[in-house]
Amino acid sequence: MKYLAVILAFCLAGAYAGLSDEQKAKLVEHRKVCVAETGLDPVVVENIKKGQPVQFDEKLSCFAACMLKRIGIMRPDGSMDEQVARAKLPKDLPKDKVDAVINSCKTQVGRNQCETGGKVLGCLLKTKAVSILA
Repeated sequence: MKYLAVILAFCLAGAYAGLSDEQKAKLVEHRKVCVAETGLDPVVVENIKKGQPVQFDEKLSCFAACMLKRIGIMRPDGSMDEQVARAKLPKDLPKDKVDAVINSCKTQVGRNQCETGGKVLGCLLKTKAVSILA
């Protein structure tokens, strides 16, 4: 169940076996910047990593949008770049699972960029695409 975790697990955990130390450091930095920009309590990120229930609010949604933008999956206009998302995934992941998650989550659109980020994160959590965070 690691298919799309490569995308958003980075946002939350900042670690994945297939990443170089440089990539891991960059994601940790992105996470720090997004926590600072949004005012999200870092405990929320830790709770998500532990698989605890998530209460979505504006800060968490804006954090998700910030991370998606910083890793290039969300365009400046708030739309999702499916090609970038696919390019960031390891080539050995089953295509059918990748397709199912991307097709489900790319349709999640909110009233603004923050809400869209939150909906995408919610979709990834619902599809268990970020289940390796624990």
